[in-house]
Amino acid sequence: MCVSTSEFTCKLNNDCFDHFKRDQFQLRCQACRYKKCIDVGMNPLALELKKGEDESPNYKKLVKVENRNVQNHTITIIKSKETLAKNVVEMLTYLELKLNQLRMSAYNPTFPEYMKSSEELITRGNPFGLADELGPMKGWPINELKNLPKVSRMRCIPDLELILSDKETFPVIPVANEKHWWFFNLLTIVENIKAFSIFQQLDLWDQLILIRHVSVGLTTFHISYFTVSNTFQLITQPDGSQHPHRSEEGYQTVSSLIGPLYRIGIQHEEYLLLKAICICNPAIPDLSKSAQVLIDKERCLFSKILLDYCLRKRNDGPSRYVELIGILELVEIQQKKLRDIYLFSFGPVLAKLPKQYTISLIEDVFV
Repeated sequence: MCVSTSEFTCKLNNDCFDHFKRDQFQLRCQACRYKKCIDVGMNPLALELKKGEDESPNYKKLVKVENRNVQNHTITIIKSKETLAKNVVEMLTYLELKLNQLRMSAYNPTFPEYMKSSEELITRGNPFGLADELGPMKGWPINELKNLPKVSRMRCIPDLELILSDKETFPVIPVANEKHWWFFNLLTIVENIKAFSIFQQLDLWDQLILIRHVSVGLTTFHISYFTVSNTFQLITQPDGSQHPHRSEEGYQTVSSLIGPLYRIGIQHEEYLLLKAICICNPAIPDLSKSAQVLIDKERCLFSKILLDYCLRKRNDGPSRYVELIGILELVEIQQKKLRDIYLFSFGPVLAKLPKQYTISLIEDVFV
């Protein structure tokens, strides 16, 4: 009818599709079927026409109405669940890639950068670009035992003979190839959290609350997954060294996620979504009501995508989802134990440093 030159009229009252008036089945007339198609949004511009059919009066009339609707209304593009999930996973994959590039790069903060508070780190720019600027760290992996430090940097107080550079925002040590992994991993996880779109929607107070609550657990979750994904048995850093060493106090707690991650055979997409769910925790104490609403909506999105992923990839989809969510409880337990270890072991040691050498970030996230 769109390309017909004839006009069609209903022999009744133009109400063939009115279920309130037509309670019995009947054949709808051509005019009402045509009107129904237009009412529900048939797009004449999507028709495949033969030569000359676009000259039909009916078609021209439809095109004119369609063009007017396009000019006066915003077109909403509806994405399928599969497309949405794919976009979210790609976004998370990109953020993880930038994080790993930063960890592998020659970016090596000096001690003053570790002394910055959470607020200073949140309000500064993001150093991810330095990974491209500085390139990978030379001399990695460190395979020879003679090149490994005798004790983990986690056990030591960093050297107070500071090496400063000309870079005011992100001072680096371009010649060193050893990093203070305990501090560096925490610092880079903070930068990773900052890159999430939901984080950027929060006000500063809620950002601080979120960073202080999830940073420690997320750091150990990240290094545990790095260890498992590279099939190491002991916690291993990108340079090939073991920090912290298994002889150190607290190692059992720091490494407590490795066994469960191996046992469930966690996949990369599952890890990324679990990490996002871990960040988006609306139950964090002291968050504002508006932040709780935003974070809860984002958490629901990541949770649904993880559930759909489990259902598509596994025959035991529901039980797999429950198994994965159980990892988050282990992350919370591990984080609490690490805070206790800090308060009773490392805190008193760091407290002996002169006040100007206070490691503000550590105090913010552990106390």
